[in-house]
Formats: sequence, structure tokens, C-alpha cells
Amino acid sequence: MPVCNLNVLRGHPKVALQNWIREASTIVAEVLGAPMGRLEVWVTEIDPDLWGIEGRPANEAFALHPRSELEMPLIRMVLLAGRTVEQHHRLIATLTEMSGRVLDVRADRVRIQIDEVSPDRWGIGGVPASVRRAAEIAERAAQAPPPSGHRG
Repeated sequence: MPVCNLNVLRGHPKVALQNWIREASTIVAEVLGAPMGRLEVWVTEIDPDLWGIEGRPANEAFALHPRSELEMPLIRMVLLAGRTVEQHHRLIATLTEMSGRVLDVRADRVRIQIDEVSPDRWGIGGVPASVRRAAEIAERAAQAPPPSGHRG
């Protein structure tokens, strides 16, 4: 269920943005132990004339300082509640390092926001995640082979 929106100023090569998606997906899946099939990651590119840095549109700020020193990639994630503080901290550290490297920006400019949501407050196909998860768990249990040694 994890969703991750990667926000950045327009102007990066498409291949860099695709790599950002790939690497962010891998990090999130590994840190959270989430199946890749349940993960959604997308990039939102913002027009540099419509993003303010130092009180002026980014394009004007870039005339005064290198883009790599000013740009502030923003990663916003929504996770179902229940992840550990350690997982959150690991996501913050690894996504920051990777984003700086992939986008050629200073790591201290990367921002990450993790929002946790109750499974009762997250809908999937019109059904609360808590209900959907309970049904999936019950279905897996019903399909599981009986324990060895079981006679039935």
C-alpha cells in the first residue's frame, strides 16, 4: 500500500527521473518489506517559474546560485500505521542519499514527509484497508495447506 510522490523542479533528464522512481521503489520495498506489487511511486515535476526559492521564482534564483545548491526535492509518502520509528528513519536516510545522487542535488536540500494513516481511514477500491487486509489474510489462511502431520 505504500504510496510515494517524488516532487522536483522540471528540467531533469527523463532517465534520471526514471532511475529515481526505480531506486525509490526498491528502497521503500526493502525497508518496509512491502511487495513491489503493492507500491506506487510517481514523479511530479513543477515548473521552475512556479516554485519559490529565496523569495523569488526558482529560475530567477538559479541565475544567482547553481541549481544543485538550491533545488529542494520533496518526497511525500503515505504509509499504513504500524511501521517502526527505525523504518521511518531508515527511509529518510536512504531516500535522501539516493535522491541527492540521482538528481545531482545537495543531500541537505532533500525533504521527506512520511504520513501514517489508519487502515480504517485508507480506502482501496471502495473498501477500508483494514477490511480488505482482513479478507486477504483469511483467504490466504483458507488456501494454505494443512500443517504436516494433520489428518483430516
